[in-house]
Amino acid sequence: MQLRYQPPADRLLWQLRTTGGDLYAVWLTRRMVRLLWPPLNKLVTHAGILQTMPHASVLPEAQAMLAQAVRDRPLPGASFAEPFDSRPTAQPLGAEPLLPEAIDLGPGDKGQGLKLQLREESGRRLAMQLSADLATALLRLMEQALAAADWGLVIAPATPDGAAPSPSALN
Repeated sequence: MQLRYQPPADRLLWQLRTTGGDLYAVWLTRRMVRLLWPPLNKLVTHAGILQTMPHASVLPEAQAMLAQAVRDRPLPGASFAEPFDSRPTAQPLGAEPLLPEAIDLGPGDKGQGLKLQLREESGRRLAMQLSADLATALLRLMEQALAAADWGLVIAPATPDGAAPSPSALN
């Protein structure tokens, strides 16, 4: 997966390649990222805590430290320095990136990872489930892209509140 700022469009371009070689591309506007960031940040932090410490209860004074540790943890198999292969082999949604008008976001099955569905008004949609590690990688890539975009969005780390985040729809 790759997420990078595209200055001419003033958007983020998120590209994903499946293990089968299919390439998906999604435009993320400033408005959509502003709506997406807080619940995404909270869900990814919660999923990371569940993965690393499934039975732990977190004291309020340790929440910020634990959230940062979860976000900074090593991600096996993730290489942020390796170039992304954007050569299309198959593009199930077509050559034009999806421009979502709504995003459904929630915890993955059994609270593990993240479920994400991006929907376009024309009916095109992309649904996926990311593991906790892939969701954390997405969060890190988004932080880097937002720094490059210089949109002035606050990207402070989320702090877990102990309750499982509920699914949300953004539009």
